Amino acid sequence: MNWDAIGAIAETIGVLGVIVTIGYLAIQVRQGNRQEAVHGVQAAVKEFVNTYAAVTADELNAENFRAGLSHFDELTRNDKAIFHSKMQLLASGLYQVMVMYESGMLPDEELYSKSESLFLSFVLSPGGNQWWEAYKHLPPRTFKVHVDKRLSDENLNITPANEDLDWYKFD
Repeated sequence: MNWDAIGAIAETIGVLGVIVTIGYLAIQVRQGNRQEAVHGVQAAVKEFVNTYAAVTADELNAENFRAGLSHFDELTRNDKAIFHSKMQLLASGLYQVMVMYESGMLPDEELYSKSESLFLSFVLSPGGNQWWEAYKHLPPRTFKVHVDKRLSDENLNITPANEDLDWYKFD
């Protein structure tokens, strides 16, 4: 064997080593991207769930939310601002969940559907509807259009939260 042949074999082995290394790195990057996507979905869902939990986490919050769902127009300015903040956080959380669902990053249709139904049940209440009419110009257009389309669907089978769930009823 001559030195040229040995050099060609070494070069071939080197090229194969580079190809294997690039393939390995590509797999690692893809796995990292998937993991980041999963963490993003988890964060969006967790934010929505935590916001929902905080809405009625204590007596003062629960009372404000119940009153807002039933009689938004009768709330004081401060109570309207508090109710608005809660609803805005819920809307933002649902929007994040919606974007992830529509992009395929959140494959769980039931989780998306239940999150959407919960938000819509709030907006279907008298006070929630008043809030939505005042607020809906602020979120992204796609979210506004989606919510309005769902609310106008004659086949929508969602009961307003203040009629359906005892803890949201305002006496």
